[in-house]
Amino acid sequence: MDTMSHQQRQPVLLSPVRHGLIFLFACAVIASRRPDAIFHAQFYAEDGHVWFADAYNLGWWPALFRTWTGYFLTLPRLGASLALLVPLSRVPLLLNLLAISIHALPVNLLLASRSSEWGSFRFRGLLAGMYLALPNSTEVSFGITDANFLLALSTVILILACPPQTNREKALDVLVIVLCGVSGPFCIFLLPVSLFLAWKRGHAWHRVQAAILASCCAVQSWALLFLAPAARAHRVLGASPGLLARILGSQVYLGALLGSNGLSTLSSRWLSLTLVCVAIVGTTFVCICFLKAPMPLKIFLVFAVALFASSLISPVEWGRPDVPVWAVLAGSPGHRYWFFPTLSFAWSLLFCLQSKPPILKVLAGYLVLIMCFGIVRDWRHRAFQETQFSASVQRFEAAPAGSIVTIQEYPQGWDMKLIKRSSKR
Repeated sequence: MDTMSHQQRQPVLLSPVRHGLIFLFACAVIASRRPDAIFHAQFYAEDGHVWFADAYNLGWWPALFRTWTGYFLTLPRLGASLALLVPLSRVPLLLNLLAISIHALPVNLLLASRSSEWGSFRFRGLLAGMYLALPNSTEVSFGITDANFLLALSTVILILACPPQTNREKALDVLVIVLCGVSGPFCIFLLPVSLFLAWKRGHAWHRVQAAILASCCAVQSWALLFLAPAARAHRVLGASPGLLARILGSQVYLGALLGSNGLSTLSSRWLSLTLVCVAIVGTTFVCICFLKAPMPLKIFLVFAVALFASSLISPVEWGRPDVPVWAVLAGSPGHRYWFFPTLSFAWSLLFCLQSKPPILKVLAGYLVLIMCFGIVRDWRHRAFQETQFSASVQRFEAAPAGSIVTIQEYPQGWDMKLIKRSSKR
């Protein structure tokens, strides 16, 4: 019996070839949810309006050090810098391929032997599958702009993993952590995690990770406080317990179970009461998972809750400035802010599904079955509306040097302005 238990705890070692095949499979699954990103690639919002326009008009090196919404966002700026090497007609495709690669990376990290403390290989496979099929996660699949959320997931998995044993693994850790640290505010929430692990495990590598994240926090704090203190718009939040219950009930919990929905925008007393009950039940499952789960999953839940709370306290919302931010967010299915709490709820259900109490297992199984409906319903993400990108490319190529060419983007109202350079340059 002891020998069998010991063998079951042995981590499954995947060869580089198998890791490569898993990565390609994950990329194929992601692309199947939004095939137009491959077969009809177009610019999305900041992809062209900010990242590529700055890289093209200013040069890739100066553009790297420009802030956006108060932070350094190095990941999309590096992608735009790399895109300068290909023709304009191929730039959206290249950016989408980079985003898909970042989207697939957490799957390999979860299945790696270093993540064995999360649970068995089978359980980690379920976590990875749920991540790939997650409903109500449209925005994080749109392109390189919101890929920093997916990079943050890879970073927290690496921080929670066992310390690397080879130079290749150490290089991967440093690359991912540094890139995440200078691509948004996530390092602020990851630093306490690395400090706790350094104290709990006492391994030198966790102190190295903490030092890297502390440096990144200093850089991002400097950007937020001194370089662009007014970059984040200060709008009326309109926060209330009722709106919080609507966001949790409709966008997080029912979003995970039923897929994208607009239930929070409907005005009904009974619906409001229902969403409050859903919020209570969903939060109960997450709390049960927190109490019983292994340490990596516990820490991930805390990280996700802290990130979710911060996004509600200081959100970035461009549309409808006359409406309180929480009211806008409550009616925004598939928003990037719902990614981590929705994933936390889905993973909590998977953990409760293998728990010992029969009642909890049955309830979790019932909710997972309902989630299959949400997965099917939300599998195919909506394609971008046609922006006549090919015609814009032809117009840009025919324009004389020094002229400003405006290229329409998705969604409507966004555009990219490029100052045509001479062919010699």
